[in-house]
Amino acid sequence: MTRIGAVLGLLLLAGLPSSAQTPRAEISGGYAVMHDQDRAETFPAGWVATVAGNINGWIGAVAEVSGSYRTCRDCQRGPFTSATFRGTDRNLRVYTFMIGPRFASHALSRVTPFAQVLLGGSHISGGVQFDGALTTGFTYQPGVGIDVDVTPNLGLRLQGDYRVIRTEGHDGKASRVLAGVVWRQGRLP
Repeated sequence: MTRIGAVLGLLLLAGLPSSAQTPRAEISGGYAVMHDQDRAETFPAGWVATVAGNINGWIGAVAEVSGSYRTCRDCQRGPFTSATFRGTDRNLRVYTFMIGPRFASHALSRVTPFAQVLLGGSHISGGVQFDGALTTGFTYQPGVGIDVDVTPNLGLRLQGDYRVIRTEGHDGKASRVLAGVVWRQGRLP
């Protein structure tokens, strides 16, 4: 019952007007869960760190670094896995490094919706693609999210992304959900 009250309280606070302007810079970090759609596997442990700078009230630039992790117990990964790795525990890891534009509405409220398209690379290890192989590929990731102000400089973030990792002629598709905190510094004139 207290969780419902906390969520309702946050929603009411989000609707109150705020005198905050567009922040000059933002730093955020959070917890992420990624779902690999091609293999129907979830990476339940993950992290995300971003740095963003706003050019004006609508457009900004963002850089993101993230990691997603999964342990495959008694792994039976498929046709590309040799007999050496079948039945062993595998630690699967996906790291991404991306940059791109963010479009946000910094209207006079405590809620800031945004959309972004990030481009960069992913480094995959632990046999996600092939036998324990290390693979690096081009990645693009459109996403949307919402920031809810807690104070003028601190907010909570909920975000969803769709990720495509291009490796060795194959497009691996994944979805990701994250929750985190945002620290804002400075204000644009």
